[in-house]
Amino acid sequence: MGIAYNTRINTRIAPHLGKLSLKNLFTYSPTLMLWGGASAAGLLVFIEGWPLFRQTFFQKIPVFGSHWVDDTPEEDKPQ
Repeated sequence: MGIAYNTRINTRIAPHLGKLSLKNLFTYSPTLMLWGGASAAGLLVFIEGWPLFRQTFFQKIPVFGSHWVDDTPEEDKPQ
């Protein structure tokens, strides 16, 4: 008796990538959305002190944009 060799390539469609399948992705989606939202909020808190972002992004928010408008008189601003 000899060794039986397989001469054909065995292909099979796998509906997953490692342990990540479509079912697992739907299971983890609320957690991933929470972490994504928390990361975005943390980034916004970090860049809130940068004047370029205040003028171009934060001041244009419809209801809360007036919070970032600089009303300091010109003589009191640092030079």
